[in-house]
Amino acid sequence: MRKLLLLLALMPVFCMAQPRQLSVKEFLKLQVSDTTSYLVQGVVAKVRSSTSGSFYLEDNTGTLLVYGLQDPAQPGKNFNQMDIVKGDTLTVLGRFTIYGGSTLEMKDGRLIRKADGPDHNLSFYDRLERKPSFKGKEGAEGLNAFKAWVQKNLKKAADGGQGTVEVRFVIGRNGGVQEVQAIKGGTSAMRAEAVRVVQSAPKWKPAISDGSPVRMPYTIEVKF
Repeated sequence: MRKLLLLLALMPVFCMAQPRQLSVKEFLKLQVSDTTSYLVQGVVAKVRSSTSGSFYLEDNTGTLLVYGLQDPAQPGKNFNQMDIVKGDTLTVLGRFTIYGGSTLEMKDGRLIRKADGPDHNLSFYDRLERKPSFKGKEGAEGLNAFKAWVQKNLKKAADGGQGTVEVRFVIGRNGGVQEVQAIKGGTSAMRAEAVRVVQSAPKWKPAISDGSPVRMPYTIEVKF
């Protein structure tokens, strides 16, 4: 009798239908009226927005835009905290929808499984498709060219001070030198001149990540 009661208690569990897994192509052929959630597995081809948790998932049949990804195992965790980057393999659960009458997507996807891709542990800088460049020189060569330009255009400090000033700045998405700050060393006159010359620099070509320009912070030493 106990065995029968146990079997009856477990029957609803066994009878629950598991979500069906579709290819990207099959998922994109669904109708908006189909409110069923399906599993899709693929590789992250591009992170569109870490703020909204949207990215492109790709398999051998096509590419799917996933919007508003959440992790059911850790409610409230934002996309950045999920540590998802291009090249990772994901299995996501969600339903088909059409945004704005034309954008086919999986809305409010749920992260089911994640496997890190080969480049997952690289730094953000090393994953860039293009490093920032200054006067035609990219990466470390570009930064060295920028330092040389700064030293060439640096004027003597008003108080005649000598030494080194550490300057922090950001190369913006448009390539402009932004948020310039003297953070260490020198007199007030030296710091003012270091900031002035860095702010007056020509534009760079910005870094590119997932096909879009991104901000890049730098710190350099300006020598008087």
